[in-house]
Amino acid sequence: MIYSRVAVGSVGVALLAAWLSSAAGTVPSSPVTDTPVGVGVASAQSVTPTPARLDLEREVARLASRLETAPRPRNPVRNPFTLTARSRATSPPARAVAATPGPAPAVADTVATEPVMSLAGIGVERTPYGRRRTAILSANGRVFLARIGDEVMGRFQVRAVTDDAVELFDLRDGTPLRLTLP
Repeated sequence: MIYSRVAVGSVGVALLAAWLSSAAGTVPSSPVTDTPVGVGVASAQSVTPTPARLDLEREVARLASRLETAPRPRNPVRNPFTLTARSRATSPPARAVAATPGPAPAVADTVATEPVMSLAGIGVERTPYGRRRTAILSANGRVFLARIGDEVMGRFQVRAVTDDAVELFDLRDGTPLRLTLP
């Protein structure tokens, strides 16, 4: 009895496999459409384009022509996602100036390069001991965050930071410098 069940089951599985493979290999003779049979189905070649389709094609052609005349982007000068060594920019050699006869003027270069320091802002942080202020200073294209007692550029010491100003002490010549917010 067990053999008969196995034989019937295997014949059933074989019939099911044959039916599925034959159904998957056939191609329908007519395309499946949502319209009922006999209701004026026209072939794709005889369909005239609608005005909306014509407008769309004109717009695509117009945009394609604009894209051809648009300026192309240049090669990027730098890529922030690549890590390579910086190349130093070399300045062109200075031209030699013809020396004028006579004594050279005795002008001493007394103008020292003083750092142009400005106060960009003041940050306030609440701590259990009170409010701690941080001065945001800008000098020579660099930004410094400084609190009371900090040295800035090895030359200035922060003496006081208020809500709208900061007092610096010049360690070289001992003069105070007060910067206020603009």
